[in-house]
Amino acid sequence: MAATDVIPPSEDAKLNMTPMIDITFLLVVFFMLTIDLSTKEYIPVELPYATEGVEDKEDPNTIVPRFIVNLTREGKIIFRGQEFDLASADPGIQDDNIQALKTALRQVHNEGGGTALLREPDGASKVPVMIHADWGAKWKYVQWIMQACADPQIKIYKLHFAVKKPPTEDGN
Repeated sequence: MAATDVIPPSEDAKLNMTPMIDITFLLVVFFMLTIDLSTKEYIPVELPYATEGVEDKEDPNTIVPRFIVNLTREGKIIFRGQEFDLASADPGIQDDNIQALKTALRQVHNEGGGTALLREPDGASKVPVMIHADWGAKWKYVQWIMQACADPQIKIYKLHFAVKKPPTEDGN
């Protein structure tokens, strides 16, 4: 072949983009399935300030689930999509809602193949509960949640409280 012989471009020399698009869509699906949306259980509330306490720092080497119990200013508990109203004037309705919360807490401990996965040998829970309460919620509702967690059939003794740091003098 001489230097003057030039091969004309052909239709077969074009790059086929179909495999590249397929891989891109597979990556999108993979990331959508593996993304951590752990904040999806939080509802918007105005958290109280805390001047004392220990910041919760999760160890990335240990993956322990945490149950989030939301409490609104109006006295409604929202736990895993279920709503329990504690602000009713009828004590019977309040008690029924606390019993329903206890049932829901027991139920989440039975998920995942049995209670042995989420329980210590003495029956106490390995899973902490985050109480995510509005600063305007009545303290008695927080106490009721704590009592529900300490029920002998549930035994959740690791309670965390969602709070925020008070602003400093410079406003931050």
